[in-house]
Amino acid sequence: MEGDILTRIEKSIEINVSPEKIWPIVRWENVPEWFDTVKKVEWTSKEHNKVGSTFHAISEAAGAKMEYDAEITEVIENEKMAARTTGGNLTSISSVSLSPTEAGTKVTITQEYEMPYSVIGKLIDKLRVRKAMEKSIDDALKKLKDTMEK
Repeated sequence: MEGDILTRIEKSIEINVSPEKIWPIVRWENVPEWFDTVKKVEWTSKEHNKVGSTFHAISEAAGAKMEYDAEITEVIENEKMAARTTGGNLTSISSVSLSPTEAGTKVTITQEYEMPYSVIGKLIDKLRVRKAMEKSIDDALKKLKDTMEK
């Protein structure tokens, strides 16, 4: 990651429920329920959902399977949770932020990542992966909204 510029995607949606109602479902272990590219999240530390907690995840995007370990870097209850990869075939920093609005909550997903394989990875990212990641984040936000507003 040193010196390289990560690809950054940030998407938001407004959901008509309070941050306190959304918070439990955006915790890492529940992400596969609404974010279809994330197939599995398993805790690898005794502590869960705290700074320093670790997990192993399996994702699939644009036909590429990614398996990685991650560490939680920030937790502000009902406001923000962030993690970064610590090992595996993906370099990534991810966060979910919740901001109260008049109608409910603005949910923002930020994904910064770098594809493996240097120049070839950057080319594949430009041609396929970024568009697929943007679509998967949009789809995840819509699914989260539909689930929460039922």
